[in-house]
Amino acid sequence: MLKPMIGGIVGALLYFPPVAAQPQVAQLNPQILSQIFAPKGSEEAISPLEIQQFAQALKQLKKVEMETQGKMVEALKEENLSPQRFQEIGQRRNNPDAPVSTEITPAEQERFDKALAKMQTIQEESIPKQRRAITLQGLTVERFSQIGQAVNKSPALKQQVQNSF
Repeated sequence: MLKPMIGGIVGALLYFPPVAAQPQVAQLNPQILSQIFAPKGSEEAISPLEIQQFAQALKQLKKVEMETQGKMVEALKEENLSPQRFQEIGQRRNNPDAPVSTEITPAEQERFDKALAKMQTIQEESIPKQRRAITLQGLTVERFSQIGQAVNKSPALKQQVQNSF
């Protein structure tokens, strides 16, 4: 339950131009972005304080995401893989017919597997930080998700959040 919710939280970062303007954030995994704000049911009124808390949580989540991405880039460097080559190998893994610039050697596949394992660990380690970024602003993860869902549906709420940045 938490992973899709956190994926939605990360996806929320792309909804706000001050955050989305960062190229590192704009390169998030499309699978994460597809999990934006799973419906949670209750959509009670959102107070101005909650809008501000939500915006502040987004700022903190951006910092966590930037830190996480930096660690992932380091994991790729440790395995001597460029982000482009990592992505290319990953696409080939998911689709054997996907084009690659050069054939994948067994050593390169091994480095990919190691980097992928490191990246999964880094992502898992970021979940408590993401949760903390939300709760330190006075929201529960569930309430943050509810607000995010409402903001996603309402241009007026989206504008209020952008004004809170």
